[in-house]
Amino acid sequence: MTGTRPSASALLRRLPLNSLYPAGYRAAHGEEIAAVLAEAVRHADRRTALREWAALAAHALRLRTRLSSRDPAGRIIAGAAPFLLAGGAALSLVQLLTGLLLPQPGTGLARTVVGTAQTVPWSLALLCVAVRRWAPARALVLTAVLARAGVAVAAQFHPGPAFTQDGDLLGLWVAMGVLVLIAPPDAVDVSPRGRSWTMASAVGIALPMSGLAVLWLGTWPEDYGDVVFPPSVQVPLDASTAWPALVTALVHLARLASPDTDRLQAGGTALAVLPWTVMVAPPLYRSAPADAHDLLRNSGVVLALLLVATVVGVLLRARRRTPARPEASGPTP
Repeated sequence: MTGTRPSASALLRRLPLNSLYPAGYRAAHGEEIAAVLAEAVRHADRRTALREWAALAAHALRLRTRLSSRDPAGRIIAGAAPFLLAGGAALSLVQLLTGLLLPQPGTGLARTVVGTAQTVPWSLALLCVAVRRWAPARALVLTAVLARAGVAVAAQFHPGPAFTQDGDLLGLWVAMGVLVLIAPPDAVDVSPRGRSWTMASAVGIALPMSGLAVLWLGTWPEDYGDVVFPPSVQVPLDASTAWPALVTALVHLARLASPDTDRLQAGGTALAVLPWTVMVAPPLYRSAPADAHDLLRNSGVVLALLLVATVVGVLLRARRRTPARPEASGPTP
């Protein structure tokens, strides 16, 4: 039976590769691409051969869409990707925590399984980044995005708490996940310094959010949407909605202000701030009600934070790049 299966080389000959590359790049490097692939699969099995082909095909599509590490757009997205992943992992940790500590009656095991499938891959992806494994991190993010999309589809046919939890944040998850997935892997900063920034931003978002959520566990009435809180409660809750954006904006400011950071990648961290414009009300960060007024207010706050961080970061970067002017010497006696 195994003799009837095509070899790895024969299988790859049936798949397009050179045609995926832009014409100019194909003319200049077509033979080199074919040689690299042939060498990589010389003694490989079919699974390894398909993985090598997929890596080259992804590179071809990044070149065709101008999202490679040599293109400005690719470098900008690469600058945002680690912090988008950090934000997704932080929010997932909070949701997993509240889901385990505040189970809803009548959902049983199904809700726990669904919630875990949507949140755990993000946390595992962050751990992969911590050990400099970006490829597995991207695979886990893809798994998380597909899981959330699957749950959203299931909710259309089986509405209920098990499938509708976190529904208001679907757009946020999709935006973060897609940007992480299309970032050119060879431009993502996984240096010790870059990983430190990523982990610090995740902790900076997750710890206060988790603390607030745990503090309020069990205190929310079932008719939360109809409750009017006193200003002493409502104002801090509204302000804490923008906490993830504030942490990410400060990271954006710090990286933009550093002359040692690539200008486009530093500016790209602004992308990691923008998805938080659709953040819903805390502290449970699940399916809290959100109306147009709340989203408009939160978007204004997030954009204002981003604008201030960008202006301050640009000014600090320019100041640090400007060489100190030598003091004028006095007249020689």
